[in-house]
Amino acid sequence: METTPASQREQLQAAIQRFQSGDRSGGLAACRSLAEANPADGEGHYALALMLLQSGDLTGGVAELDRLLSTGPQRADALASRGAARLRLGQLEGAASDLDDALRLNPELADAWLALATLHRRSQDWDACIRILRDAAQAMPGHAGIHSNLAALLAEHGDAAEAVSLLEPALAQAPAHQALRYNMGTAMHRLGRFEEARDHLQRAVALAPDFGPAWHNLGNTLVDLGDVAEGFAAYDRAHELRRKPGARATGERTFALTSRTKLEHDAEQLRYLRNNKVLRDTFQDSVELYEASLEALDAPDADTHMVPLPAATRAAITPFYNRLLHRDPGAALDGPAVSPQFDGAAAEAQYRNHAPGIAWGDGLLTSEALAALRRFCLDSTIWYEFRYDNGYLGSFQEEGFSCPLLLQIAEELRAAMPNIVGPHTLRKTWAFKYDSRLSGIRMHADAAAVNVNFWLTPDEANLDPDGGGLVVWDVEAPLDWDFAHYNRDTPAVRKFLSDSGAKAVAVPHRQNRAVLFNSDLFHETGALSFKPGYENRRINVTMLFGRRGDEADT
Repeated sequence: METTPASQREQLQAAIQRFQSGDRSGGLAACRSLAEANPADGEGHYALALMLLQSGDLTGGVAELDRLLSTGPQRADALASRGAARLRLGQLEGAASDLDDALRLNPELADAWLALATLHRRSQDWDACIRILRDAAQAMPGHAGIHSNLAALLAEHGDAAEAVSLLEPALAQAPAHQALRYNMGTAMHRLGRFEEARDHLQRAVALAPDFGPAWHNLGNTLVDLGDVAEGFAAYDRAHELRRKPGARATGERTFALTSRTKLEHDAEQLRYLRNNKVLRDTFQDSVELYEASLEALDAPDADTHMVPLPAATRAAITPFYNRLLHRDPGAALDGPAVSPQFDGAAAEAQYRNHAPGIAWGDGLLTSEALAALRRFCLDSTIWYEFRYDNGYLGSFQEEGFSCPLLLQIAEELRAAMPNIVGPHTLRKTWAFKYDSRLSGIRMHADAAAVNVNFWLTPDEANLDPDGGGLVVWDVEAPLDWDFAHYNRDTPAVRKFLSDSGAKAVAVPHRQNRAVLFNSDLFHETGALSFKPGYENRRINVTMLFGRRGDEADT
């Protein structure tokens, strides 16, 4: 008996309902049978394509859409669906073409506008994202999702004041909307309205306790308000959410890319933690996976450049790669962390005598604090940042380098040097860990008032007692230079220093030596020559106090 168009529609709706009710394989099989029996039925083939895409078969879904679009009229919905799928597959040129064509046919496809904005977001072309969402808002003036996305982009990367003007009426209508609260808090932070930013972000995390970005931005805001301990606690919550082992993999480079130096460090660290009974013996499999990944890493520039995780081990290593497997508590001490023998007054006097502000001194930390902080750095799997061409790894306060001991050290530094460090609150702290075969950080300056830098690695690991430390130039970066200029334009920096007659001050590496200097001074890591081995890796800790332009000596 022949099926009528009406019965075909009924069968198709039944297959769709079956799929949407949870029987995905049954609904998909039924839809496929209908599409094969009715090759001219565009709706059946489109439904089949959507089911394939929603089941995760992006390649199959795109192939089905290819057939549909090649044999029938151009459909805006099919073009939009194929564009979104191509975007997920990384086929950016084809995705852009499909989405543009879809919107020319039907400018009221919100998902196509949002996908097109996402495409440009991938390349961090924020101006293009904002322009696309403005066009979308003009085409669909009442669409809440488009307005919310536009406001979010403006809050982080555009005109924050305009974002506030978009968000205020929306929040008046929906005061318990978490995303609106988050976006408003982000915009307020960019405008320097920190108290209002804090209030909105606190509401946002109360509404959605597992939304990591809100905790992160709350941490930034609290630190800007001088509430450093509370800010670090907010950072810790964001860190735990983002780096939880076994969490769903994302397309972020931190989970998808690697380098030889990163894999070698992590394999060494896991082996060290197992040998010291910090991690269970089951992590032996993890060490072996790192070693297998190293063997499969055949890209010629993989030593220090970021490359994709090897296909052969990617699925197995992803659940724990660059994740928080262990963090030492880094507890504050009952006694002092900064040694009572450290002569802060002498360091301040040296700082003033070496205008515009350079000093150093030995014996910064008590032996208990030095051992505890070194243990924190050796044991904690928080060395997530590996974007640096010279192969060193970074750990930052936003993601794990934020323990109570560091807060104790920071406050005691302010007390030990009340005229230079004391007027400023801690704003940033981080550590770098180096490969003994490679060089360190290139010349740069920092956006703060005062830097305190100190080293944790034992002196016997350093093969060059006259090097391995820090080189600081005695001329300040111009105040009208922005962050990118004094951090990335090395030729311009070297020309400026040469023209200014700047002199380099080389401070050799010593364990527990502190170097104090004006943050506007250009500096770089000295030439490195350290013994091989995990415990011999050079580790430096940096603390930034105050804001750039603040007086360093009151």
